Amino acid sequence: MRTPFNRSVTLIDTGGKVGFKRPKWQQGPKIYQASRLSINYLKSIGISKIDTICISHQDSDHCGDLPAFIKEMQIKRILIPMGMQENPNFIKRLAGKSPKTLLLPVNDESRIADLPLTVYHPYLPGKGENHDSEVLGGRLGGLNWLFTGDLDRSGELETLQRHPGLKTDVIKVGHHGSRTASDPSFISHICPQIALISAGRNNRYHHPNIETLETLRKAGVKILNTQQMGMVRYIYQNNTGHFESILECHKGKNR
Repeated sequence: MRTPFNRSVTLIDTGGKVGFKRPKWQQGPKIYQASRLSINYLKSIGISKIDTICISHQDSDHCGDLPAFIKEMQIKRILIPMGMQENPNFIKRLAGKSPKTLLLPVNDESRIADLPLTVYHPYLPGKGENHDSEVLGGRLGGLNWLFTGDLDRSGELETLQRHPGLKTDVIKVGHHGSRTASDPSFISHICPQIALISAGRNNRYHHPNIETLETLRKAGVKILNTQQMGMVRYIYQNNTGHFESILECHKGKNR
């Protein structure tokens, strides 16, 4: 998320490969996808400094490439779910962090200056597992946005209990569209118009789940899925904007 002239740049999660145990002889040098993809893209649009990186939870597909950002970008602060600062597996990812980069554990009572987002979850300290995921919401470009990490259904409903007025226009669908998230009661309560689903093609987990897609369709939510659209971005000026697919843009140029 960036405001005009890059006055504020906020990144939610870094991406990264899911790690599977392999014998040492199969392990090569650590290669971060972010170096050639997201970091390369950010630099191409003039971003070399990030004000805030919000890490939703400990899973490697959400924060595995954090070391690459620490090495290649200037970072003012890193927000994590409260309690994850005690997780040794996560702390390893902070190796090389500049002393000037603040590490801030947060819960839903935290108020972070100059952050264009509100923290709605967690409310209890945890290890940074799925059910500890940060839930973040904010308003940009005339739309309300909600990001839920890999929060499970029970966590979604608990969030509503603590924040009963929570509504959104756009939801980044929890857990890549897994059936463990997107409880029908949660979706009907927050009333999204658009759902963003981030999931790789032919992924081994078969995300997004058919049940989740059906929940969204029954609620009349428009689905934007990276499997079909590639990278999706929202370009705005003042209080209006539009979504576009980078894949569709390239197709249009080649016609």
